[in-house]
Amino acid sequence: MLHYVLLFAGVLAVSTASIFAVLANAPGIAASFWRFLISGIVMGTYYRTFGFRKDVLRYSAIAGLALALHMVSWIESLFRASVALSTAIVCTHSIFSGIFASFAGEKFRLREVAGIFVALVGIFLLSGADTYAEPAGIVLAFIGAISGGLYFSLARFSQSVSFHDYVVSTYIMAAVFSGLAAFILGVSLTDYSTETFSYFVLLAIIPMSFGHTILNYLIRRMKVVVVTGSVLGEVAGSALLAAVFLGQVLTPLAYLYLLIILVGIYLTMG
Repeated sequence: MLHYVLLFAGVLAVSTASIFAVLANAPGIAASFWRFLISGIVMGTYYRTFGFRKDVLRYSAIAGLALALHMVSWIESLFRASVALSTAIVCTHSIFSGIFASFAGEKFRLREVAGIFVALVGIFLLSGADTYAEPAGIVLAFIGAISGGLYFSLARFSQSVSFHDYVVSTYIMAAVFSGLAAFILGVSLTDYSTETFSYFVLLAIIPMSFGHTILNYLIRRMKVVVVTGSVLGEVAGSALLAAVFLGQVLTPLAYLYLLIILVGIYLTMG
């Protein structure tokens, strides 16, 4: 029961990410860099470790690269599609994480497959009800889905090392990769207002330090497809928050499609 309470809290926390990212109104690379760096420092201080040992880095380096690609591409997609559609596409990482986890011997149950299928049908229908979308936004969100699947599944593969070391090291490595990308592409990491930096901090604390840490923790204790399939709930949460805070109000039919997605999540978690 406790795991499901934590799962609900984690999904609720990550649902805020899209709102903070849009309100920050900064390049995806910059938002991701500060999100990872601040979160890495916060969690490193809390756990009293930064985990830069060779046995940890062999997992966290790959996970950090996947996390950086996942977050940068997804945040960029938010400016080229509605929050609802962008988040719906990127949350299909549940499929890819399940595929990657199958390499470690994890098996799918029929109900889990059916639940993901129902949720994806809802996502497909929702994409047709979106009036904000650009093709580039859809492609970027899809890149975020694949890389996100790799990132989440690595939490399962890394069970031979300390969770604290792995999580903190992964966040710091993601900051390193994001910083390198910013340097190569000439993206500023410092030329932003105090308001924008306040949203960077919120991104780091709520959806990252709290949300992602909980999800990584649960992936070590529950089936990967159950945890990541439940994250599809972020689609509904983000869509509702976007309507309230960003004025991105969808059609009544679109909200029906969000309900279909939630039914799929229920089947996956059952």
